[in-house]
Amino acid sequence: MGAAVPPVFAPNAPLLSRRSSKAKTMGNEAVLGFSARLLSKAQHVGWFATVRMSCRKALRPWLTSRHRARVLRQPYRVERSDLASALDVTLEDLPAAVERVRVALTQRLPVSPQHHEAIRRVYMDEAPGLREATIASADRICAHVFDLLGSGPVALGTTIDWHRDFKSGYRWNPDQCFLDVSHGHHAGVDIKVPWELSRGHHLVLLAQTALLTGNSKYAQECLSQLTGWIEGNPTGWGVNWACPMDVAIRAVNWLWSLVLLAESPLITTDWLADVLASLVAHGRFLIDNLEVRDDDVTTNHYLADLVGLLYLGLCLKEVRDAEGWTAFAVRALVREMDRQVLADGVHYESSLSYHRLVTEMFLSSAVLCRCHGVELPATFHGRLAKMCEFVAAYTKPNGLAPQIGDGDNGRLHILTGYGHTDVRDHRHLLAVGAVLFDRAEWCADSGSSWVEGVWFGGIRGGGQHREHVLEECGSATFPAGGFYILRKAEDYVLFNCNAPGTQGVGTHKHNDLLSLEMHLGGEDILVDSGCFLYTSDPQSYDRFRSTLYHSTVRVDQAEQNRYIPGKSFCLHPDSRVYPVQWDTGGSVEQAAADHDGYGRLPHPVRHRREIRADWLNRSWRVMDYLFSPATGSHPHCLEWTLIFSPECSVQRVEAGWSVMTPRQQFLLDGPQVSASGTSLSISPQLGEHAIAEQYGRVRKASLLRWSWEGSLPVEGVFTISLAGSGAGSVSERRGLS
Repeated sequence: MGAAVPPVFAPNAPLLSRRSSKAKTMGNEAVLGFSARLLSKAQHVGWFATVRMSCRKALRPWLTSRHRARVLRQPYRVERSDLASALDVTLEDLPAAVERVRVALTQRLPVSPQHHEAIRRVYMDEAPGLREATIASADRICAHVFDLLGSGPVALGTTIDWHRDFKSGYRWNPDQCFLDVSHGHHAGVDIKVPWELSRGHHLVLLAQTALLTGNSKYAQECLSQLTGWIEGNPTGWGVNWACPMDVAIRAVNWLWSLVLLAESPLITTDWLADVLASLVAHGRFLIDNLEVRDDDVTTNHYLADLVGLLYLGLCLKEVRDAEGWTAFAVRALVREMDRQVLADGVHYESSLSYHRLVTEMFLSSAVLCRCHGVELPATFHGRLAKMCEFVAAYTKPNGLAPQIGDGDNGRLHILTGYGHTDVRDHRHLLAVGAVLFDRAEWCADSGSSWVEGVWFGGIRGGGQHREHVLEECGSATFPAGGFYILRKAEDYVLFNCNAPGTQGVGTHKHNDLLSLEMHLGGEDILVDSGCFLYTSDPQSYDRFRSTLYHSTVRVDQAEQNRYIPGKSFCLHPDSRVYPVQWDTGGSVEQAAADHDGYGRLPHPVRHRREIRADWLNRSWRVMDYLFSPATGSHPHCLEWTLIFSPECSVQRVEAGWSVMTPRQQFLLDGPQVSASGTSLSISPQLGEHAIAEQYGRVRKASLLRWSWEGSLPVEGVFTISLAGSGAGSVSERRGLS
């Protein structure tokens, strides 16, 4: 509701009763509030888009009702006769047509039967540890033991229930139209669990293991689970059709599984016909349920829809709809590359986890297109290469990525490391990028993930790979995406300056402006809190994306960007970031920026942060300057937060704070807070914090927080240095400028 407005009638004009006068006033408030929201939206997306969005919203109940009626008539289900029609053959000729598809499938992905023996040799001779880990993971899947979304190992029993959140025990009605499936209404119930299970990543693992070992039990389990899923999930019904993105990812993983097992004698013509019929239904469902928001904003969901259609179109060319799916997907993919990926290669949803997912989808699509002779523009490949360069830049010397923004472990396909690789390891992208762009250095940077490239036709046997050399990377800036990375050898600092992305919607953005991630001497020191849960625990979700859950400064108990009630994956675009300094190339490197996220407060505040990395003396100085662009003096409450890695032990010492890691000791000098050159008294508090290193799972960590109340401007300074590094005395370190 908008702000209060003066009454329409004078107080001495008793023309309306008190009740009706109040109703009139409230009605005016509602109108003005609606007008303000409409004006704000128009300023953001334009009047044309605003009108279109409003019309869509008004028509949504009618459109949904019509769509539901169509689903009730089962428009997506494909029977044997429908499959024959889709393949342009008679019902009598269907078996022969299915067999032709089986033969063709073997050549439809970058890995074909002629690569199989080379892959076996690579796994046997050059990656024996990976081979054994792959077999062990496949054995757990054969026993129906799954570890998804932080659940830990859970045995699902003899028959897999595809409709159940096995973490909470809640089960969705399999006889419910997908349009009526709801979620987020029961505490602790996570719809992502059945979705993740039904994506079928593990089916590819089973197919790969069958290929690597020659043991038919893995192929048999893969075929059995596919049969069970199709029988238990009629097209358009139940929880596993409620999200088109998951439909698309499932289609991709089924196709990978089919291609790897296409020559297996276990695959009968009848069984393959049923799977092909389901895949055709997947394609028809996707083209009819593309995920474009009312505000015309597209995200990783829409991109996944396109990738699913591309895979279906190129792998099932015999299907009548395939050419149309392919043509549409290619056009839209090129458009989305320009729309979703910024000029410096950073995906615009403000999350490194989703950057990984989107990069994976673009890479997989690009390799698939090349395999089929489909040309993509040079601009598409150029920006995709920049996406890979960003991955190399943000990956820490230990091979893991910071947990910036939302993260739900999302993948298109998992071709190596299923069940035994840290979800924060994004280096498989570099291995695929090395194959696509012929970049040998990326193969080196990919570390143990280099084997991923093998499944995309990049057979690099004979020791042509080497250990990762990410420590050789230098400092890098990505100004469009808002990431500034200072690094030298095993020291790494990520300075987060990314304002709400996704065209200002901020879908997966956290309130983490000017926050820090410090990885020093090969070990994590300051880390991001990550993301714990989505809709199953909205309070935790908001807490983990809050300003207080990041190593930055909060002002007046306000968020840097306001939450939008009722919209979990949205933020008000309250903040803009202004880079101030980027000075690199010497033994001392500096970066500085400020943001105006607190400019909306009754008494506006700006926050500027400067980072100074003294590589020679192993000392890192952080200075915060908080000031008001308005005139006058007003009291403010400032809160600084530092969040340490769970591996760090923090305790008070005479010179400040001792930060112990398993291998090193660092000294935290400060914090020192001053106003107009006068030191202010503060009392830092050491507390316990929760870090989500992956979705659904938390670890305890240390948190240091200090606060101050008073008038601005104020400076806050702290320095982290390696104990015994020769960086000088405490007083000398305080004098660094």
